[in-house]
Amino acid sequence: MKDSENAIEITETVVSQDTTVDEVQSNRIIAFFDGEDSSKITLKEATISNLIVGPIALILYFALEYQYFMILRSHYYFHALLTFICFIIVPCSYLLIFQLKTGKAKYFFVATKKGLTPQKIGGSLLQGLIMHAGLFYPWVLLSQKYMPGVAELYYFLPDRINWFWQLFFVALNVMMFEFYSKAFIQLQFSEAQGSLNLFNNRIVIKGGKSLGFILQFLIWMGGHGQEFTWLPNFIGLANSIFFILVSGILTGITVYRTENIFGVTLGHILLNVFITITYAN
Repeated sequence: MKDSENAIEITETVVSQDTTVDEVQSNRIIAFFDGEDSSKITLKEATISNLIVGPIALILYFALEYQYFMILRSHYYFHALLTFICFIIVPCSYLLIFQLKTGKAKYFFVATKKGLTPQKIGGSLLQGLIMHAGLFYPWVLLSQKYMPGVAELYYFLPDRINWFWQLFFVALNVMMFEFYSKAFIQLQFSEAQGSLNLFNNRIVIKGGKSLGFILQFLIWMGGHGQEFTWLPNFIGLANSIFFILVSGILTGITVYRTENIFGVTLGHILLNVFITITYAN
């Protein structure tokens, strides 16, 4: 009898344990299909992606940028195409491979999942256009007119073919800035989960919108380093620093709020188009 009772108790225990395992597995399956944390990038993964893509893009860019290759009789055209390849094609290729391997990162090309809602897309476009047309464009015009000792800005575009290629490559160059700093950096780190513990947990870095905003601003300032070699000639040194600083902050805030890059990208393209049209001789 005692052996029989023990057997019954053991059987009940095994059934209880099996039920517990089933419940855990069931919860995991439900969480997976609900999308709860299943497609989120971790902070470690976001960091690794930048440690891989960043050096590759920079090495490729600097290795070719200063060779003065000529495409369509213009070094600027080659520069714009090169930046597009290095800072859009290379990051997108990495994210695509990463997505195929892990099932993650599908929203980090231009927007988060929330940033694809009509309300946020509309808000992004409105903010981006108002910012660039209402603030940045007048800022350049007034700087050209009233800043002392600056050179006159102009673009020499003799025919429609030149107009087309100029505006096409301007768009490529602008898209590079917005995609790399705002999508690959800001949106990716904004959505990253978890934390990184450095120096024996003395420094803990957590993913989230604040981290994404700070990192995009640093990349934005560093990415405009070449602009500091020529922009001060046309709007002044202090004004150039302030212009790039403010634009990095305000565009970052727009992406912070709307979680997509549609508005800042379109606004930035139109800003450069308007400036080209204004100062074409």
